[in-house]
Amino acid sequence: MTIYIMLFLNIFVVYLYTLFPTIAAYRDSGEMASVGYLLGIAHPPGYPLYTLCIYLFGKIVPFGNFAYRINLFSSIVSTLSSVLLFYLYNFFIEKFGIKKNLVILLIGYLLSLIFSFGYLQWYLSIVSEMYTFNILFAVLLVIFCSKYFFSFSTKVIYGLFFVFGLALANRIDLVLFVPILIFVFLDYIKQHKSSKNILILTFLFTIGISCYIYMPLRSIKNPFIDWNNPETFVRLYSSLLRKTHGSTLDLISAGYQAGENFVDGIKFYFQHLLNNLSILGLIIILFGIYRSFKLNYHFGLSLLLSWFLSCVYFIYKANMPPNPHSFAILEAHFLLPNVIIYVWLLLGVAETIKKYKNVHYVIFILLIILVGNNFFVNVKKLNKRNNFYAYDYTINILRSVPDNSIIVVKEDVQVFSLWYRKFVEKIRPKVYIIAAGLSGSEWYKQMCYNYFLYNNLPQIFITSVQLSETLKEFVEKNVSLGYNIFFTPDVEIPKLQNSNLINFGLVSSFSKENKAKEVMFLINNIYVFRGKYLYDLSWEFFSSDIIEDYSKAFSRAGYELMKEDKNFELSTNLYKVAIYMIPFLPFNYFELGYLYFIKNNLDNAYLYYKIGCEKFIEYLSLAEKYKASSDIVENIKMQTANCFLHLGVVYEKHGKIEQAIESYNKALSYNPYLPEAYYNLGVVYWHLKNWPKVVHYFKETLRLNPNHKEAKFYLEKILSQ
Repeated sequence: MTIYIMLFLNIFVVYLYTLFPTIAAYRDSGEMASVGYLLGIAHPPGYPLYTLCIYLFGKIVPFGNFAYRINLFSSIVSTLSSVLLFYLYNFFIEKFGIKKNLVILLIGYLLSLIFSFGYLQWYLSIVSEMYTFNILFAVLLVIFCSKYFFSFSTKVIYGLFFVFGLALANRIDLVLFVPILIFVFLDYIKQHKSSKNILILTFLFTIGISCYIYMPLRSIKNPFIDWNNPETFVRLYSSLLRKTHGSTLDLISAGYQAGENFVDGIKFYFQHLLNNLSILGLIIILFGIYRSFKLNYHFGLSLLLSWFLSCVYFIYKANMPPNPHSFAILEAHFLLPNVIIYVWLLLGVAETIKKYKNVHYVIFILLIILVGNNFFVNVKKLNKRNNFYAYDYTINILRSVPDNSIIVVKEDVQVFSLWYRKFVEKIRPKVYIIAAGLSGSEWYKQMCYNYFLYNNLPQIFITSVQLSETLKEFVEKNVSLGYNIFFTPDVEIPKLQNSNLINFGLVSSFSKENKAKEVMFLINNIYVFRGKYLYDLSWEFFSSDIIEDYSKAFSRAGYELMKEDKNFELSTNLYKVAIYMIPFLPFNYFELGYLYFIKNNLDNAYLYYKIGCEKFIEYLSLAEKYKASSDIVENIKMQTANCFLHLGVVYEKHGKIEQAIESYNKALSYNPYLPEAYYNLGVVYWHLKNWPKVVHYFKETLRLNPNHKEAKFYLEKILSQ
């Protein structure tokens, strides 16, 4: 027992030290903390067991903010999973007839540390998410499965069926472990054909999964977060099957053919395994697969099929494109098949120790190296004790707007972090948060109206903000009610006629006033910046995504000043800050180059146009690698062409004619329908007195733009001579 306690403390202390201090910049963390606090209904399929557990845990723990307490819950259940894997290792060692000594024990200890200090397991152990709770159930299921095929005990199968039902009430994707249930059940029925036993198993499973009754019962009470309003059987069924999310993991994959991204996804999974376990670990896993079948064919098959469904089949169905955002969503689901991987690893190590004399000393040394490597590599990436990006983002957003304002937000982390501040911390009641992606849903509108009514807040008009027609109605009606409308940088705002977006720090608004002075006052005196706001230093996607919002806001402010030709120094500085935050985005280099160009600072214009062209080429390459939509790729090509066009103009002004011609031709290679590139080539060849080429390029200009006055004038002049 002492070594189990030591293992628990060893892992838990590390998790505790690296825990996010409040709402984590991770997917649904803000939503989960808010739902737990309110005892609400989370997004489909609802996660009722998790909701109930974190609600109780949050009430019991007497310290820390509520989000921190839920982060703590994740770390505790993850640590328990590691301890249970150590228990399973000792179970296998005992059943294999291997004599225990200190080294044999420490090998199991180290295997649990490898599990705990793997990047994904560690990462999801420090955020407010249900994934590690799911893994606790998955480990319990494989323990029951393993014990059954060694003992064929009725008590074990009773426990398996109850835990399986309970597990599905936490995350329904554990249904992918159903081969474990099926093969254990089939084996049991061969020996116990009594209908009484089947009824008992059904009853135990039903008791476990009955937690879903919570959803309609609680939804009737109209909690402030009541996702999909599952009061009726039809709406509950819709939530359980995630009808609102389509047939895939995330709507990101909706534009791709079935299986189009499977190879990329499976490569990503095995690269993740290789990073955590090394090639030697993967070889030992093969021994484990062999050993599982050798022990019992049904046992081996149940593990293999569970892994296949939760990994290969899931990745195929998820069909997520190979970009950082999609893979950041996909990778969390690797934890489930990883449970089977680690069971195979335990079996493989036990098999190797049994088969080869004294090999346990070699394994012990190799595991120490692997644990040390995983720990020191990942602790740099996952020490989040000072990560306040999500929390400070909400502070700065809410400090940007007056009372009687509506803020439209799009991305999950940004929306849910603001939900946490509104629902849990109850700040700024007269500022309304509207989730852009949910704004057209009737249940969401009703949820908002219930909240307004309960808190005696004036009603606002809610409709979809993602279409021009409905956005216009949304803005006009709410402005007529006396509200200011703001948008965060992550929102793709449809264009409205006779309306311009004006930057106001981290938010934008339809306004006729320039807010440049107020923006700089916000940035310099009001906003909170804890940490280094550098995209590449945050390691994981979602913190970087928040930093990208700041970069967008600063570049937007710089752009507005540039348009009005006011405060050149301030405008360039804003662009430079945006570039400092995200050095790889090409748009800011191009616009900064243009700023210098209009001020006739050709040296700096050349510098930023040149870098911009290089960054556009890299950006285009990434878009193609990430399988971005054809519209996005074409848009990047057009902007790349535009950057080369402007670079060519600077070359021309410097008298570097060959370089100018090369730049114009590169512009045309990215966008062959760019009339200005043809016209500029015609002008260059005019100066070189190459009249056939002048005629050719002016004709091409007019083919693409028949109203091009200069090309028409000079072409007629040449042809008349």
